[in-house]
Amino acid sequence: MTSLLISVTALLASVAILLLGHGLQLTLVPLYAVSLDWAPELIGYTGSSYFLGFVVGCLTVPRLVARVGHIRVFAVLIAAATAALLFIGLVDQFWFWMLSRAVSGWAFAGVYMVIESWLNEKTAVEHRGSVLSIYIIITLVSICIGQLLVGFELGFPGLFMLAAALLVLGVVPIGLTSSSLPGPIPVVQFRLARVVAASQVAMVGAFFGGLVTGGFWALGPVVASVNGLEKEQIGMFMAVTILGGTVFQYPVGRLSDRVDRRYVIAGLALLGVLTCLLAAVLLSYSPKAIYATMFIFGGMTFPLYSLCLAHANDNTSLSLMEIASGVLMMNSAGSVFGPLIVAFLIGYTDHALFIVSAVALALLLCWTLYRIQFHEVARDHFEPFVAVRNTSAEIVELISEDSDQPRQDLSVDE
Repeated sequence: MTSLLISVTALLASVAILLLGHGLQLTLVPLYAVSLDWAPELIGYTGSSYFLGFVVGCLTVPRLVARVGHIRVFAVLIAAATAALLFIGLVDQFWFWMLSRAVSGWAFAGVYMVIESWLNEKTAVEHRGSVLSIYIIITLVSICIGQLLVGFELGFPGLFMLAAALLVLGVVPIGLTSSSLPGPIPVVQFRLARVVAASQVAMVGAFFGGLVTGGFWALGPVVASVNGLEKEQIGMFMAVTILGGTVFQYPVGRLSDRVDRRYVIAGLALLGVLTCLLAAVLLSYSPKAIYATMFIFGGMTFPLYSLCLAHANDNTSLSLMEIASGVLMMNSAGSVFGPLIVAFLIGYTDHALFIVSAVALALLLCWTLYRIQFHEVARDHFEPFVAVRNTSAEIVELISEDSDQPRQDLSVDE
């Protein structure tokens, strides 16, 4: 195991540095838009543009890697992401921001795919779970710390330069690695009807989960700002939400291994609705009360993606890659729509994020309860829950020892 970790040190170091810069820009860009007095609707559109670019990246980057190789594509992606970030700091034109945010989403979709395919190639089957855990921890910790960097007294130009510098430095470890290159990245392929038939709860949950978290990522800093939080407090607002999602992943996952995962999805949705209502009330109270509520908000919403992926995988004969691709695309589609809806409502109420999230989670709750009432599950392909992030379909190759084995020919309706 030690020799394995040494062999992937460069990859993990690149992940840590890159996501420090990425975490910083996730909060920095909306805050900068607020400082320019942009309307929330425009900020929401740019957030949706990022997630739309992410979807395009999932579909196109594998072909690009097949043509020119991992390291060249990785360098191109980081160059594109850095240029997009710097152009946002230089040009305050809406349509230019839309393009830049789309390029950024495209680039980071590709970055995740390249790194995760490389990790998969370098990791022996018996160590995949451990490597996946280390990778997930590094990504979440780096993004959390990146949120806090927004509190540095550097001014917006300095923060943009800091984020860009971190993105560029992230190329150094992986650019100097002497490890062998992995094989081509599988092209994202799935038939929506087949994946929906495999698990309707999973697909609906992925969509509404993406809608909630997409609204948070794109407009969380705006919501915090309009409710009176200062810049350094906004970084904490974002970080504690991510931390909550991280802390709750394991106990929620272990619970779902013991009972029908749909009950856990329904429970998270119900508690999420109550948390949104509480958050709308506490926004006018002390920052500590807000942080505590956002910690729970993250805990109730961030695990939904992993739960939906695990539930879909338990109950279908489709390949794990096809299931993961479908769930990822549905989650990404929700992430495109989330910022648009929140941005529209934020002009009417400061509680827009929590109203939209409460409605989305309530719809998920109703649909899940309906499916529990009328559809049994067999879990013929049950595997223990593994916490994953909605980065790329490639991450599923690190989930289990049997991921490369063919599934049995068994048709199960949810």
